Amino acid sequence: MIKIDVPATSANLCVGFDTLGIAFNIYNSFEFIKSDYDDVSSFAKEYQENNMVLSAYKSFFEEYKITYIPVKISLVKQDVPTERGLGSSATCIVAGVMAANIISGKNLPSEKLLDLCAKIEGHPDNVLPALIGGLCAAFKGDFEYHYVRYLVSKELKFYSLIPDFSLKTSLSRSVLPNTYKRSDVVHNLARIVNLPYAFECGDMELIKAIMDDKIHEPYRLGLIDNANKVKEYFKNGAVCISGAGSCLLLVTKDEIKEDLIYGFRIKKVEVDEKGVQAYEV
Repeated sequence: MIKIDVPATSANLCVGFDTLGIAFNIYNSFEFIKSDYDDVSSFAKEYQENNMVLSAYKSFFEEYKITYIPVKISLVKQDVPTERGLGSSATCIVAGVMAANIISGKNLPSEKLLDLCAKIEGHPDNVLPALIGGLCAAFKGDFEYHYVRYLVSKELKFYSLIPDFSLKTSLSRSVLPNTYKRSDVVHNLARIVNLPYAFECGDMELIKAIMDDKIHEPYRLGLIDNANKVKEYFKNGAVCISGAGSCLLLVTKDEIKEDLIYGFRIKKVEVDEKGVQAYEV
């Protein structure tokens, strides 16, 4: 039996649309056992058909043209909420690919799984930090993905602000325009190049100045009730949409006392530095 823990991720970090992501210490845990046939019966009924973990597992064998090994998959812990912008789908993809990597005997290092995971997900900003941990950026070259992992200051505190409603990524993407003004693109570029430095130094004033997006947040904030009120309330920090929403992410140096604000449950999180972890049980 193999147990695989995959961290939650928060993508975009405001100005890093489809590019930046960070891993946090909230985890989904899966167990995989070789079997005579594929079995996902332990999942809720809505996840038994077209199971994302099993689909990712199969994709590995197809990608590397390896003889398929059937598997029984169980979701043993689900702390990453679904359709909230915390990378729940990325946990499924990374878990399935990592399990196939181990069970097949291929045993590639985690970073070598990025190309396949990103191909399945469609972009790298969630799967990369789920694979290697920390704050990361990636882009697709002619033949493969290139990535960089950045340091994050211990002075920074992160809070996931979790509402009681979900937001489908398909809806969140549907409100985005097909074209952008050059000035808006330059606006974001000028900020994203400074974000890794600001996070490494823990420069809160610079982070607040950087987190002013023109590419996706102006179109998505209206889909998240009270998001603007939350941003105004935590004006000493910086609040952005986590992934495609509905969660928000607060970056600050303050210790937050509240448990709930405008319908958002406040959960303190820490940066996960390890990424996906696999154990033989």
